[in-house]
Amino acid sequence: MTSIAVNPDASVDVRQIDSENNCVIVDDFLSDPHALVEFATTSGKEFELQDIGYPGLLYDVPDEMMVEVQRFLRATMSRQFSFFKGDLRTSNYLSMATLPPAKLAPLQRLCHSDPKQRPDRRNYAGLVYLFDNEELGGTGFYRWKERELIERATAMEIDSAGSSLEFLKKHLQMYREEPRYMTGSNEVAELLLEIPARFNRLIFYSGDIPHSAHIPRPELLSTDFSKGRLTLNCFASVRPR
Repeated sequence: MTSIAVNPDASVDVRQIDSENNCVIVDDFLSDPHALVEFATTSGKEFELQDIGYPGLLYDVPDEMMVEVQRFLRATMSRQFSFFKGDLRTSNYLSMATLPPAKLAPLQRLCHSDPKQRPDRRNYAGLVYLFDNEELGGTGFYRWKERELIERATAMEIDSAGSSLEFLKKHLQMYREEPRYMTGSNEVAELLLEIPARFNRLIFYSGDIPHSAHIPRPELLSTDFSKGRLTLNCFASVRPR
């Protein structure tokens, strides 16, 4: 597969997350999403299981495959989010969530904000759902209740993976219970909006707002690329207007 083609007739909609943030939804985004699923299947041995961060497998998508997607993001999202379209830089992955709840690292049980790289730039994220079974779950957006506590736990995890667990158990009831994916409001954050999954749907949003995969039925997760929770993820760094 040499290039991921964008459907010129894709439909664009906007959903409000809160008073300051929107999520752009583009349905029927790719011209041939099934070809990308097939590419993931044939490239399966190149996917790598992540130690921390993403709860599953990642494949680094070459930039040359993303030319049309990047062109769409520059043209369309720069108008929606007011950034300079000529200065968009992306990191791109095919991703598949696979971990059962019992194997989640402490911070994988929470929503998260994408880390800022530079103060003069902003982070945005896009993902395309590449699975038919909508019960595998979409994406949830949140508002922090315990931002400072989670920042402390994050610093611990950066120093040593898994080291925050006892700290989190001490401060949060949810860490004294069975591990689970975050699928609603809890003592850490309030759920503001859930975007349902739909095959070949792109969503694009600010990486600053807390978000997470919304996986209510983790027993459906699979390592089979034709059945699992496969997504195309694009992390964009931009210069705001």
